Amino acid sequence: MTPIIIWILAFVIWFFWRDITRLFDKKGATKTPPRVLRGTEKTQPRRENKSQEKIPEEDRRKLDDILKNR
Repeated sequence: MTPIIIWILAFVIWFFWRDITRLFDKKGATKTPPRVLRGTEKTQPRRENKSQEKIPEEDRRKLDDILKNR
């Protein structure tokens, strides 16, 4: 019976380890949890999916031919 009780206690300690360490951590008691910023997409300008790369006309025709052959 003793090994089972030890395993159960070890599991409970492992499962609640963060809460247990928070009780004994004096530095963490004064800290506030980090805030999650929501709506970051709204604050940053949306980048459009425009290609800045210029493809020469000859290369574009070759690519079109390759795609048509498929």
